[in-house]
Amino acid sequence: MTDTELLEAMRQGRAEQAFTQLYRQLPDVMTMVRTHGGTRTAARDLFQDALVIIHEKAQSPGWMISGSLAAYLYGVCRNLWLAELRAKGRDEKHIHALASQPDSGQLTTDNADTDNEPLTQLAERAFATLGEKCRELLTRFYLNNESLAVIAQAFGYAGEGAAKTRKYKCLGQARERYRAMLSHQTSHSHA
Repeated sequence: MTDTELLEAMRQGRAEQAFTQLYRQLPDVMTMVRTHGGTRTAARDLFQDALVIIHEKAQSPGWMISGSLAAYLYGVCRNLWLAELRAKGRDEKHIHALASQPDSGQLTTDNADTDNEPLTQLAERAFATLGEKCRELLTRFYLNNESLAVIAQAFGYAGEGAAKTRKYKCLGQARERYRAMLSHQTSHSHA
């Protein structure tokens, strides 16, 4: 599928088809995250977050990207990982090295992994099970690029710190639900 077809599939409710193709980029994201102080689990979580962001952005009429969708996905992952490193006060050498790395990285497009298709469905289900406020907060921050100050005011939080804490809690809930669903699926497939 072309990038235009992938975006159209997301808009038409066939995100799993698009995600299956985009999962080909997971090895590149894993390499980037692991090279810069992360784990495989962190890379998967980050990748899921990036897919949610792209899926939500694709729902906006007329939203297009200027480069390849694979490069855009990698860039979103890179920016999310940079934010995570900064938030955790991680080693400055990882932050500096990653910040100076080009967005597109070395992307692969021909190592299809159709085994990952169920993972995208699980990620979508996990996001859908979040409360409305969590989904709205994450959408406003990651997709609409609203500042934490604006979000805090919109949600009636005491300030940016409260909005940031809530954002991390919402992401944590999404990850926990995804992992629980994955664990449940794995235990039933081996039964």
